[in-house]
Amino acid sequence: MIYQLKDRYLSIAVDSLFCDTIQDFFDSYIPSKKIQHLLIQNKWIMLDGNPVKRESDISGLMLEILLYPEEYSYADSKFRPDVVYEDELILIVNKPKGVLVHDDGSGEDNLTKWVEGYYRDKNYINVTALHRLDRETSGLVMFSKSVIFQPLLDKLLAEKQIRRYYLAFVQGKMAEGQSITINKPLGKDRHDSRKRVVFDGGQSALTKVRSLACKEGISILRCILDSGRTHQIRVHLASEGYKILNDELYGVRSSRIVRMGLIADELEFYHPLKEEKILVDCPLPNDLSRLYQELCA
Repeated sequence: MIYQLKDRYLSIAVDSLFCDTIQDFFDSYIPSKKIQHLLIQNKWIMLDGNPVKRESDISGLMLEILLYPEEYSYADSKFRPDVVYEDELILIVNKPKGVLVHDDGSGEDNLTKWVEGYYRDKNYINVTALHRLDRETSGLVMFSKSVIFQPLLDKLLAEKQIRRYYLAFVQGKMAEGQSITINKPLGKDRHDSRKRVVFDGGQSALTKVRSLACKEGISILRCILDSGRTHQIRVHLASEGYKILNDELYGVRSSRIVRMGLIADELEFYHPLKEEKILVDCPLPNDLSRLYQELCA
């Protein structure tokens, strides 16, 4: 796709699209029926400056979409997010440990508020986290910037075209290069509302694991999520005898690092406009980096 962003409009060269009608374009890029309706009704989509209908042929020079059609009221924040990647549709930030992704109703500061503050002077940006991390897990979180294309990003996440990769530092020996797949359903712990447990009647959950290093009774595991359940990696690994360092709910204490030994360090995704795979990573915090080097030496 050949496109450019000017002001708040996304202009797409018609001859770079493999679509015959506006509905074909909607089917490929705008899966939300509500958003499709608003684009037509509010004239947020135009072809060579003219309104269109669903059945309209895409023949012409330029398809224009009001990418940021609304305005929002964002409060400033004294914290600024650590931005790792940004383009017209997507923002990816590196969340520190101890910070919630969403407001939990307590009024506590959270990553979404930081991102809203970042866009206070561009209050037409629609800030929506596409997934979450546990409070004590650090690493990459992806945000959608446009209400128009958010349903497509949600769809790509559901179809596993947005892949999340984690590093877990665990007590337990898994030989370097060994791989396992953990396919165990998860549910709430009836005895502790903070926790999740492996439960036959729970939600399906699958985690793929490969050992990158094993030394001194500690393993570094590369974990890939095929689903995104609460505490999934933490519970799955513990159920196999690999307890994450400094995980207060499921793991073991360790003085070798100052945080929980779990970080979402890579995101790989298919970009619907650029039509290519993009891999984004973040550096390990000092304590995790030091332990990584020690175990891989």
